[in-house]
Amino acid sequence: MDSVTQAVLGGVVGELVLGRKIGGKGMIWGLVFGTLPDLDILFFPWLDQVEELRWHRGISHSILVMVAAAFVFAKPLAWLHRKKELSASRAGWFVFLAWSTHVLIDVFTSYGTQVFEPFSDQRVAWSNLFIIDLFFTLPLLFWVIYRCSKSAQRFWKAVIRHSKKTAQGEQLEFEGISRRGATVAISLSFLYVVFSLIMKIWAMDQIKSRMVEAIPNGELVLVSPTPFNTILWRGLIETDDGYFVTYWSPFDKEISGHHFFAKQHELCESFKEEEMFKGLKWFSRRHWVARETTNHEVEFIDIRFGEVRDHEAGKLLAMFRWNLSYNDQGKFLVSRAPRHAKMGDSMRALWKRLWGNQKEWEEIEPF
Repeated sequence: MDSVTQAVLGGVVGELVLGRKIGGKGMIWGLVFGTLPDLDILFFPWLDQVEELRWHRGISHSILVMVAAAFVFAKPLAWLHRKKELSASRAGWFVFLAWSTHVLIDVFTSYGTQVFEPFSDQRVAWSNLFIIDLFFTLPLLFWVIYRCSKSAQRFWKAVIRHSKKTAQGEQLEFEGISRRGATVAISLSFLYVVFSLIMKIWAMDQIKSRMVEAIPNGELVLVSPTPFNTILWRGLIETDDGYFVTYWSPFDKEISGHHFFAKQHELCESFKEEEMFKGLKWFSRRHWVARETTNHEVEFIDIRFGEVRDHEAGKLLAMFRWNLSYNDQGKFLVSRAPRHAKMGDSMRALWKRLWGNQKEWEEIEPF
């Protein structure tokens, strides 16, 4: 998920695990360790576009590394707070929980996470949350902002009064309130995750039951939430020739239609031995289609991630797509295709579809 969510979730974990021992510094350490797994992006300058896909959410998000990190950082963290008698075991549990919750909420998305590296590069993706979901993030973010603002107020009050005894008393009282606030925040986010899983099960049941008649030979390969919500869901159905895409919302008044996207894998026949092409196929979990562009290049489209509605062109625009070609020297080139659609228009269309406006949503042509 997004970096803000990862950081504030780590901050809540830090407060709950370390706050009783080291106070507000527990939250600070949580913000740090909640962000660390995503620092794998620092290696991007030395990687090509396909290697970036393999590396991000790779080894740094694995069970092996989260366990190793707990052992590596436990004693140094305990030593830094030895005056507060922070034990190495508590410090180690904190690092493990901050790291593992980061990985867990990445697993909730459709992008996928290589939790079994280096033994397997299989990506785990539950697809019950979009990569940015304010309903999950806001309780955690509000608590972190509240914690920081109150800590700053107490610090300046202590400086003005020069009363160490009073300041310590207020600090103990506030930290008790803060831990309760952290518990409430993480509980609300947890309940939202439960809600998202219930909605996904409901969406899968509805899409499957309607798919049997409309697409008798289809296999439902993915049901995922649309951007920023868990109300409107996208179903991806595979056949031998291509993919059908349909949407479902509990506010739908009639059965949704669907768009068909032919696979056209034969367009990529000349690239099949290229390692970068194999990497794209791995990333897409082999759910991809190909198109020929107006520049006579081949466009590789990961069909799992949905489409943006380009109302000016009257067409759907794939979110994850790459242009493939050979240059004059015969070198294989891969470049991420730009996005041209106006996101404001697309979000307004999404909002209308969420509440059951199917006609306007379905009248745009497939890419």
